[in-house]
Amino acid sequence: MFKTTALKFAATILVASIGSEAAAEGFPRLIDPATDFAAQSSGSELGWADSVYITSRLDAGGHDIGILLHVVSIPNGPGRKIVYSITDESTDFYQYEVVPVAEQDLHWSEDGLNITAPGLTWTGDAEKMTISFEVPWSTLDLVLEAEGPVMSYGGTGAFPLFGKINHEFALPKLHTTGTVTLEGDTHDVTGQTWLDRQWGPVAPQPDTNWSWISFNLPNGDVMAIWDAVSPTAGSYAWATVMHPDGTHVVAEVEPFAAGASEIWTSPESGNTYPTRWQISIPALDAALTVDVTGNRHQEIVIHGDGRYEATAAFSGTYRGENVSGKSYVEMFGDWQ
Repeated sequence: MFKTTALKFAATILVASIGSEAAAEGFPRLIDPATDFAAQSSGSELGWADSVYITSRLDAGGHDIGILLHVVSIPNGPGRKIVYSITDESTDFYQYEVVPVAEQDLHWSEDGLNITAPGLTWTGDAEKMTISFEVPWSTLDLVLEAEGPVMSYGGTGAFPLFGKINHEFALPKLHTTGTVTLEGDTHDVTGQTWLDRQWGPVAPQPDTNWSWISFNLPNGDVMAIWDAVSPTAGSYAWATVMHPDGTHVVAEVEPFAAGASEIWTSPESGNTYPTRWQISIPALDAALTVDVTGNRHQEIVIHGDGRYEATAAFSGTYRGENVSGKSYVEMFGDWQ
């Protein structure tokens, strides 16, 4: 009873806060990073998903590399997969791999972050973790150490997505070291990783799409933007901001479609995606331009469905100050 009431309260707070800047430090936190890296109990929905993923921006001896690694379990739907991609902005290289994992081969602890699957070991906690992963064309061995607090999406870690409650939190500043082997060449790497942990029902219907963009800002703030568009559940775009002291802000974002341009059409899925956005967040005095960087063909196709997972860069103003930096963009659905 308490959890159901709390979730409804969280959704009400989120909706109430959208439209103006709202300090979220008084919101109830509905996630616990000490325990919620563990495998979650599955919901009954076909699209219910349990996932953890990283997006890394790394220097590899002069190569500017972006890495995506995503472990996702959709037990009532397509099953379990590991999704991996690498972009080398310095050479325009891009490659991805989708590794199906049988139910009996994915071992995800029920009491913490301990995931093993063929080719994968991912262990640790919210302070420090290690990841080892191997596919035929690449290997990954990384150590990730937290440099700041945990971000709770929506201030609480629970928010409505297409009419259903999702849970999500992030470790947005993970100092990253290790090695990456790419087509036979091993590189020592250093840089920063953004980790997201999410679970809940995600069952987009036709004409549904979403965008997600992460930002590490020069003043120490971190920000993640969701833009969700649905013909049945409505459309909304909002930002979660966390200050260095761990306090949160939730603010409305002008819908992405108004500022999207430089459309790229995938030859594999046929989907269209913008590769430039003009993002306006009036409550934060923010006007940002986000551009996909590196190879435009950073789409991952699973069972014919495409999603765009791309390295990006941003510039503009935030709180009235000039800002710039590196980012990652995720888009699901056809944006034509």
